Amino acid sequence: MDPESLMVLMALAKEIRGAGEAEITLRQLSDRLGVSKQTASRRLQDLEESGMIRRITAPGGQKVGITPKGFAALRSLHRELSTILQTKPQPIELSGTVITGLGEGGYYLSQEGYLKQFQEMLGFRPYPGTLDIKLDEGSLGLREMLFRMPMEEVKGFRTEEREFGPVKFVRAKIGKNAAAVIFPARTHHSDVVELIAPVNLRKSLGLRDGSRVTVRVIA
Repeated sequence: MDPESLMVLMALAKEIRGAGEAEITLRQLSDRLGVSKQTASRRLQDLEESGMIRRITAPGGQKVGITPKGFAALRSLHRELSTILQTKPQPIELSGTVITGLGEGGYYLSQEGYLKQFQEMLGFRPYPGTLDIKLDEGSLGLREMLFRMPMEEVKGFRTEEREFGPVKFVRAKIGKNAAAVIFPARTHHSDVVELIAPVNLRKSLGLRDGSRVTVRVIA
């Protein structure tokens, strides 16, 4: 099963639990998954066509139940995860190409409210800018998985000019450089990840737009 469909099945399982089926709207599902209603609808349809779920139209929404085939897929995943988690966690590798971002990273990372928290939590003061990486297709599912996993978070704060939202992050390495993949509050579904590090990664690693990179994440 592809990672996107698996994430939907897991989200439905959390809603249903032991109830057999649960009523859920496309808006609720799209919010939980961080995708559009159209994408949520398409993924539900794929799961239904593959026999993983059943759907019944209900007033104001729909009732969704997981079929025996769907539960079998979840049990199989549970067994695999149980085996994996008994060993040392393996790094998640995200691959892609360096691109030029919107230039917002330097502005946000010049805010002392962020810098102080990152320094306390990561052990380094981030360079005022991010390295933006457009992910390969094969890394998109991993990015979505990371986005939904529990993460460390720096708190939002307010200055005289404006309010800044919280930023979630996971620790990472690129080359020999310590780094972190950040997920600002404004982040939604995207094929781009942003990295912070104590140095200018473009200069440190000799990168330019189009350079191929791999980021190793320990989640």
